[in-house]
Amino acid sequence: MSAVTRILSVSILALLHPLSALACANKSNDPAEVVQAQVDAYNAHDVATFASCYADDVTVADLGGKRPAITGVVALKRGYAFLATAPKEFRVVIVQRVVNGPVVVDQERLMGLPPGKGQPEAVAVYEVRDGKIRHVWFPPQS
Repeated sequence: MSAVTRILSVSILALLHPLSALACANKSNDPAEVVQAQVDAYNAHDVATFASCYADDVTVADLGGKRPAITGVVALKRGYAFLATAPKEFRVVIVQRVVNGPVVVDQERLMGLPPGKGQPEAVAVYEVRDGKIRHVWFPPQS
């Protein structure tokens, strides 16, 4: 591939996706960019791009004990496969974000749920190392 073709390909891709969505593919080391990229991929219902933001040996833990832990990117893809068939309106909105070194803490609100389900909120704590999310913790809501 020529240099001109590569530049055009990257430019076209940047026009089609928000810059944060490219963060994982571009190996961004900025924790906020990596977390935002996975949020953007989640909201786009793009499981492959979503998973590309995570380390191969990622751990996702529900500290309230309501959901089993997820270990590894293969299990992560299985656990989030529902995104591919979720209604277009289903998404997460970041209410507040705090970044401290490699740790990103998001207060999240789920949108686009069926009537009567409301707009539940959760806190997600991400640890980002070497441009990938290595650990995620969901503290109990009460």
